[in-house]
Amino acid sequence: MKCLWASALCAMALAMTPAQAAPDKGSDLPKSRVIVLTDIGSDPDDMESMVRFLLYANDFDIEALVPSTSRHLKDSVHPEQILRRIDAYAQILPNLKTHADGWPSADTLRAAVKPGRPEYGMAGVGAGKDTPGSQAIIAAVDRPDPRPVWITVWGGAVDLAQALWTVRETRSPEQLAKFVSKLRVYSISDQDNAGPWVRRYFPDLFWIVSLTAHRHYNLSTWGGISGDRMYYFDGPDFTTVSKEWLRENIQIGPLGSLYPNYEFIMEGDTPSFLYLVPNGLGHPEHPDYGSWGGRYGKISEWDGIWTDTSDLVTGADGRTHQSNKATIWRWRDAFQNDFAARILWSLQSSYKGANHPPRLVLNGVAGNAPVELIAKPGDVIRLSAAGSVDPDGDAVSYDWWQYRESEATNRNPRVELQRGDPRDTRFTVPAVEEATRFHIILEARDQGKPALTSYRRAIVTVTP
Repeated sequence: MKCLWASALCAMALAMTPAQAAPDKGSDLPKSRVIVLTDIGSDPDDMESMVRFLLYANDFDIEALVPSTSRHLKDSVHPEQILRRIDAYAQILPNLKTHADGWPSADTLRAAVKPGRPEYGMAGVGAGKDTPGSQAIIAAVDRPDPRPVWITVWGGAVDLAQALWTVRETRSPEQLAKFVSKLRVYSISDQDNAGPWVRRYFPDLFWIVSLTAHRHYNLSTWGGISGDRMYYFDGPDFTTVSKEWLRENIQIGPLGSLYPNYEFIMEGDTPSFLYLVPNGLGHPEHPDYGSWGGRYGKISEWDGIWTDTSDLVTGADGRTHQSNKATIWRWRDAFQNDFAARILWSLQSSYKGANHPPRLVLNGVAGNAPVELIAKPGDVIRLSAAGSVDPDGDAVSYDWWQYRESEATNRNPRVELQRGDPRDTRFTVPAVEEATRFHIILEARDQGKPALTSYRRAIVTVTP
């Protein structure tokens, strides 16, 4: 899909990218520390998401994998479902190491499995109800590591609630505040009453969530991953989330064969960690920027809740769509192709046997962090992808566009992106009435199979 804002602004080109070394200097965002709370064993989608999550294990520092409860699984937890998939991961790990660095060992992942409380919601919180899962949350936050700890909640939040209950009962208010400040949560709606309890009593906690009436999942942002037919919305192409496509591209090999058919929608929990994939598009500390996991806005300056916003996107039907779900489905082809490529990594012992995403350089800076610039009205901003390479030598198309929704103000003007060299663009900074940030996305798609997409973001801050 193409951003509507960009439809008249895109600067696209096709160029060969020879294998050459990227510039020495780079700027990477810190690798995210992640804890997964999953009601795996309830319906197939958690099993599906766990398969994908393990194929992105090199992109995260995985602190714990916590089987938990939810309204769909109220009195049992299933670590064996996680361990079964880790056993399959062990079989494919030698192949994965051929294609990328940073993979944890299977034993490291097995040791990270920490069962949660087999009780539903707040009935499982209180004195004497600590679990290996809740203790793992506390231990991760307490480590002398300045990076925040991301809790991705695929089911209920009982073990997070228990961890916070224990810290509140055993530490000073100052120590509690410090503990809370290191937590980040992305929950797939509220699947028990523990999440609302946490947000009530710990209002400063950074929490991404679609706030709807209980069980009104059809209204949530995360449904954009694959819920077109279940939740009756138009816009995306359903092809890459169909059972036929998944059977051909995903359900193959030792790990892919443990990816079950979906019953309701495919991988409803996956946006919680797609949000953290370091592909140059998003920034974990800025949900309003937008990423594969969607785009969210802060409710107020007085609490930590980030909730649904909307993007304006041209869909596969050629029509304009504006919705919260569009903040995810607009990237569907990219994240599904990326998943399919990683499945192929798991099967191929040769680097040349699979495709790999382009490595982008923006204004001489390699890495995945945004490149920030400061300008005044009338300045000419020049952006260049010179030095970018495709590791497989594939041709790459470069698309530059303005992500206007990332700066959600009524006074955010369009910029007119001009094309020069195939990898370059430029624009003249327009007049502004207040300090304004212009988000320009470099989107590069190779011509390998499957076609893979990488991103870089330039943020130009303009003052009157």
